[in-house]
Amino acid sequence: MKITVQYSIKACLRKWWRYITAISLSMFILIFSYLLGNTSFPLPNEIELFQKINGWNAFLGVQKGNMPDSILFINVCYDKELVDYEENGIPVGKYVITDREKLLRLLTQAKKANNYRYIFLDVIFEEGIKSPIDSALFHTIASMDRIVIPMHKDVTLDDSILYPKAANADYTIAWEETNFARYQFLHKGIPSVPLRMYADRLHLNDNGIKAYWGGLIYKDQGRWCRNGVTLMMNIRMTGRLMDTEGQVRERNYIHLGADLLDLDSIIPVKDQIEDKIIVIGDFKNDIHDTYVGPQPGSVICMNAYLALLNGDHLINFWCVLALFLVYTTIGLWYLSGQSVTDFIKWRWLQTVASFINKRVWLQVFFSFISTSLFFAIVGIIAYHFNVAFNVWIPTIIYSTLDAVMQRYNDFFKKKNNEKIPVSPKPDTGS
Repeated sequence: MKITVQYSIKACLRKWWRYITAISLSMFILIFSYLLGNTSFPLPNEIELFQKINGWNAFLGVQKGNMPDSILFINVCYDKELVDYEENGIPVGKYVITDREKLLRLLTQAKKANNYRYIFLDVIFEEGIKSPIDSALFHTIASMDRIVIPMHKDVTLDDSILYPKAANADYTIAWEETNFARYQFLHKGIPSVPLRMYADRLHLNDNGIKAYWGGLIYKDQGRWCRNGVTLMMNIRMTGRLMDTEGQVRERNYIHLGADLLDLDSIIPVKDQIEDKIIVIGDFKNDIHDTYVGPQPGSVICMNAYLALLNGDHLINFWCVLALFLVYTTIGLWYLSGQSVTDFIKWRWLQTVASFINKRVWLQVFFSFISTSLFFAIVGIIAYHFNVAFNVWIPTIIYSTLDAVMQRYNDFFKKKNNEKIPVSPKPDTGS
């Protein structure tokens, strides 16, 4: 009786140990993923799955992404001027900048009409690069409502009156890739362009997103959120659209001089910008690689802005609960001693599995492959619900757990077999 009770207690403890370990692993993955996601460091291969999904969609003819009618993209690529340029006070030649006289004409009319939703003037006004109308242009920008201009790290703006209207427009790239991967909304307390637009849109007195505990956690108006997200790129600029007969129907943007200002007498500027989010930028040269192909930096910023409006940065606790249950179930599966190789029924595959089980590095490799395949399926499902799911952290942890448990079980099976006494052969006599 005593032996039975002791055995039951040990079995119960082993069972509860599995539950506690599985739950602890789930909590660790969720918390670590959140903390790492708030930094400016993208996870390895963060957009690799997105690239593959986008490639499959393109092959199947499924096009995701459009250009909302509420956004007016104005291209300044062909609106340039030459200005004198100096280095250390010494003239060295000419420098090409956006035609600031045309910008002033547009902003003057926009300020007078005051019927636009917002203006994102994606033109940098760097210190030392001047034009004759800078004073008038800068004071017009400083006096306007609902307008933001970019600033970058290690770049000083030409006039201090521009800083109240400026926000960060930098982003990070993945570790071994040049593709855009993650957008961070708050950079060391400095709001990004999308975050400034978001706060102005909601008439917030602050940036909207606030950091707590030294930047470990973030909240948006009291709601738990992430400071960095992988953008779904729902807005994509293809340069121009085609009609059903393959003919050019219209561009995704209009030109500042040739389209907007030169046609002012026919279609007034105030009518063209009415109730629009106006995005002014260079859509030919300011290009960045993304998982959907090359895209202008202005378009990336607008995708980040829409992600904020859609609440993509907010923590969905139903999604967290679903992932917690998935992680816990997988943890219990591996901790119970089960493995993918247990499903192998064919004799030749059993031989291969037996060979694998004798080599630790092969166990880790095949555990990684099987686990990453499962989480890749989870990522594909999440993608179609506009949720960015990174497979790296859970794949590493559970593939390692699978390999460790296989070695653990092999060790105790071998140990138990050594303890079994070998029965002596019966004496058959002479």
